Amino acid sequence: MSGSIGGISDGVTQALHMALNGLDARQRAISSNMANLETPGYLALEVNFEDSLRDAVAHGDPLRAQTSTTHSLAATRLNGNNVNVDFEVLSSSENVLRQKLVVQALNNKYSLLRTAITG
Repeated sequence: MSGSIGGISDGVTQALHMALNGLDARQRAISSNMANLETPGYLALEVNFEDSLRDAVAHGDPLRAQTSTTHSLAATRLNGNNVNVDFEVLSSSENVLRQKLVVQALNNKYSLLRTAITG
């Protein structure tokens, strides 16, 4: 990704875009986990980006934030699968709320920019 997003970006906008990217990756992992609920040997996926984003923002370059996907180390059932449906449903709900907040923050930021341009 380039140094700016759409040519009208600042650090806050970049951080929000990177957060949205991480949340999107997490939603895909949750969907994969749910789809493989009964797949023998499937280990749930976990997506982490918050620490990397926090560090990147602290160093003034949100675009260097990385999203990592790992396998859960939670205990497995007899079939070797460790997807916990209750956890996934809760995680999905929380993730959707976070996505909505980030999109709302981006919309507010762009609304301010439109107001500044049009007066």
